[in-house]
Amino acid sequence: MTTPPRRSRKQGGSASRNVTIKDLAAELDVSITTISRALNGYTDVGEKTREKIVDTARRLGYTPNRNAQRLVTQRSHSIAWVQSDDDNKFVDPHFVEVMAGVLREARIDHYDIVMTSETPGRQLATYERYVRDGSVDGFIVDLPRPNDPRISFLLEAGVPFVVHGREERQGEYGWVDVDNYGNFYNLTKLMIANGHRRIAFINGDERFLYATTRRQAVYDALADHGLPPETVTYLEGTHPMVEAGFQLTELALADPSITAFMYSSILMAVEGVSAVTRAGRMPGRDVMIASMNDELQYLNLAPIEGQITYVRSSLRAAGRALVAEVIRQCERKTVSGTLIPSVFDLADGVDGGAIAESVEVV
Repeated sequence: MTTPPRRSRKQGGSASRNVTIKDLAAELDVSITTISRALNGYTDVGEKTREKIVDTARRLGYTPNRNAQRLVTQRSHSIAWVQSDDDNKFVDPHFVEVMAGVLREARIDHYDIVMTSETPGRQLATYERYVRDGSVDGFIVDLPRPNDPRISFLLEAGVPFVVHGREERQGEYGWVDVDNYGNFYNLTKLMIANGHRRIAFINGDERFLYATTRRQAVYDALADHGLPPETVTYLEGTHPMVEAGFQLTELALADPSITAFMYSSILMAVEGVSAVTRAGRMPGRDVMIASMNDELQYLNLAPIEGQITYVRSSLRAAGRALVAEVIRQCERKTVSGTLIPSVFDLADGVDGGAIAESVEVV
């Protein structure tokens, strides 16, 4: 039997084996150290040399060995995002928008997102495991509550993390948030300026700080304008804010003196428009409707254009900002907070012109 000739390693190019830093060094006749420092962005490598090394790496199909990098840098290029074990959350359009932004920014920055779910009572054990084994570089925390134990643990552990939202220790960690207080203070102010003295506020789940902050803003706006607390009827949804808008609006409509409706979610507002219309009232004419609009990509607001006044802020942009902030911490070991800008869009009609300036929250 004739043994077929052995194929040369050089035949077939990079398909036969992975290109290594040693191969790049041999190709360019420079040291392995220079190759490594150029590819990792060190400033002591000249720009022309760096460009030549990067171009050669691309041409030869070089990809870094993550395990080798981790041994040298003690970093995994992974970010953990621990979720509550809640089936409803994973179909919540608000969560999906944030996740889309998180995944896109992580891909651009060559990081992986390690997502897991656990019951509330077991979540801290998951954080402890990740910190103990060093399998991730940082964490994303969402839906903070007052004196959140997850934040307490991560602060004590001294690891990079970012919070979508913020609680009373916001100066000690990185966060990404909209100005929940300012937005809902201004929406309430707008309704008052348009002459409304009976308002229904359909809020989110007040177990979470974003919702309690919004409610406090409404209280304060009333007090600052000399109006009694009973000016506003408060109705609270549960998390996630998906299907409660129609039912809660119907409850509010039982009081015919209510002339304005304010919502924590554009999803609830869209359902609210249906309930108001069904009751024979005209949004944007004899009823004012205002809402937070998180710019849900799948939601077509064209049919209700001119009927809702809203504050816009992209959840997808927030997701990208979360990843950018935690990566910045991983690489620079510093923390900061970021407010996502919000802008007023005013509906047409009787409520559309009293306070017509754009409002940007910074």
